Amino acid sequence: MRKIDYIISMLFIYQFPDWTNFRYDAKRVLDTLGRACHKEGKLAGLLEICGGKDFEDAIIAEDIVANYAIDGHKLDTETVRAEVSKRSQGATPYIKNYLGAITNAANPLTQERLLGWHSAMGNVKTRAFRDTPSMIATEDGNMQFTGPGCERLQNETANFFDWFENTTMDSTVKAAIAHFWFLTLRPFNDKNGRLARIISTMLLCRGRNCAHLDYALSSQILEKRDEYMRILNKTQCGSGDLTEWIVWFLQQVESAVDASIARIETEIGRARFASRHAETSTDERGQRLLNAVLSGDIPREFTAKDVAALFGTSHDTALREIQSLIAKGLLRAGAKGGRSTRYSVVE
Repeated sequence: MRKIDYIISMLFIYQFPDWTNFRYDAKRVLDTLGRACHKEGKLAGLLEICGGKDFEDAIIAEDIVANYAIDGHKLDTETVRAEVSKRSQGATPYIKNYLGAITNAANPLTQERLLGWHSAMGNVKTRAFRDTPSMIATEDGNMQFTGPGCERLQNETANFFDWFENTTMDSTVKAAIAHFWFLTLRPFNDKNGRLARIISTMLLCRGRNCAHLDYALSSQILEKRDEYMRILNKTQCGSGDLTEWIVWFLQQVESAVDASIARIETEIGRARFASRHAETSTDERGQRLLNAVLSGDIPREFTAKDVAALFGTSHDTALREIQSLIAKGLLRAGAKGGRSTRYSVVE
C-alpha cells in the first residue's frame, strides 16, 4: 500500500464510536505513578527545609517560558518572572490567566473560562471554537493528524468538561488523559498545545490542593519535545489504549520532580557550605569558583583545566587560585598528583 493510501484509509482515535472509553494497563501505570509520588514526597520534605516564594516564582516562570517554547515561541525568562512575582497585579494577560488557572484550580473548567484563556494568549477578540478543519503534519509527512470536524466540537467539548469535573481518579493520571483528550479535540485553530499543558497543570494543582506546582513539567516536556510529539501522534492514531502515553507523561512528572530536587539540594549544599565557612573570606574570583562548583557549573571533582576554562586563563593562573582556596581550607586536592589532580570543596 502506498503511503498516501495508508494515510487516507487510517482511522484516528476519535473515529471509533466508543473512543472516550480510554483503556490502559493499570499495573504499568500504577507502578510508574508510585515512583513519581515517592519522588514528590521527597521534594515536599526538602521544601520544608529550603522553600519560599523565590523558588516558587522561578518554577512558575520556567514552566510558562517552556510551555511557549514547545510551540516555538520564545519568551524572556526574567520578564516573565518579574510578572509572576506581581501575581494578580501583573499586566500581561497570558501570565495572569496561567496564574489564575493554578491559583483557582478548584474552580470548574468551563467553555467560557477556556475561551478566555485562548483569547488572552493572543489578544483574540472572537471567543469561539474553530469553524474550519484542524490538521497538523510534519514536513517529512511521518506524523500527521486531523482533528474532529468542527460540527462535532460543541458536543465533544461538553463531554470533556463533564468528565473533567465529575470523574474521580488519581489526579496525575487524569492530567495525562485530559492532556491527550484536549489535544485530540484541537478545539482551536492554534494554541491547543499551550492550553492542554495549562489544563494538565491545573488538574495537578487541584489534586494536590495547592496553588502552584513545585516542579516545571513543561520544561521536562520541552527537553523531550520530539518524543512528546511522536507518542501523542501514535496514540491519536490508535484505537483507545492510552498506556504508553500515560506512562510517558508520568515519567516526565517524575523527571521534573527530580530536577526540582536537584535544584533544592544544590541550594541546601550552598547554604551549609556558606554557614560552615562564614568566617573565611575570599576574593571575587575565589567566590566565583566556589559558586561554580556548588551550583554544578563545573564538576564536583574538577581539574585545573576546568578552572582555566571557567576564568579564561592559563593553567598556572587557575592552579594558583585553587591553591589559595586550599590554603584557606575551602578546597581539597585528591590523592592523584600532577596536571590530572582533581579538587573538591570541603563540605
